[in-house]
Amino acid sequence: MFGNSSTKDWPDNFDFDTDEICQTVFKPFIENEMAQLKAYDSERPDDITYIFHEHAQRVAGNMKKTCLHIGLSDVIANNMYWAILPHDIGKKNLPLDIWDTEEKPQDSLKKYRRTHTLLGAQIVQEYLPDIDHPFKDLMIDVMANHHEQIDGHGTHEVAGDALSLPVRLSAIVEAYDGWRIWRPHFEDRDISIPAVLERMRAEKGAEIFDMNLFESFAEMKMMEYKSSSQFEDKK
Repeated sequence: MFGNSSTKDWPDNFDFDTDEICQTVFKPFIENEMAQLKAYDSERPDDITYIFHEHAQRVAGNMKKTCLHIGLSDVIANNMYWAILPHDIGKKNLPLDIWDTEEKPQDSLKKYRRTHTLLGAQIVQEYLPDIDHPFKDLMIDVMANHHEQIDGHGTHEVAGDALSLPVRLSAIVEAYDGWRIWRPHFEDRDISIPAVLERMRAEKGAEIFDMNLFESFAEMKMMEYKSSSQFEDKK
């Protein structure tokens, strides 16, 4: 297990926007890492659709909206926004040519790609070795474990009961965005919001996700979808 037991519950013991260390240390670190991830994306093929720094922004936005939807405070929602925003920074320490394949990645390539989880955590530890703060624990927990599964068969085989609530929700929000952005091996797959949510429910379900959190997330996304559809109908 990577991270700290203090991150098992929702992070309400600091406020990212007013905490001095968050503002002077973590925020500049995250902004710099995201700028580097954007630069890494710029070296990838021009026709790619799954752009890592854009994925990170969408995931962070969905995380914040989900936290608010389930009744968590503005402080927790914002803390979670910043904690998940850099979750994929480890990808920029891997070769460019492993990402943009036409075919669905085989297990060996998928396993290699998933090493970005530990590479990201290592970046945090290397650049901020002497910082002791609950946000650091939270950020590393999310970064290292966002590909874990409730059944314990995820990247690091962490058992479900050992996964923090922030990680459980991160796994859902991150996976959703990965299925919503078309890639060549998707072919003619339906990637609408309802279709992706149903696919996650049917193909992954309780073996992979915390279904209480999943259904709350799905409710939030369907509310957005229906609102958007009604707006389009009126145009």
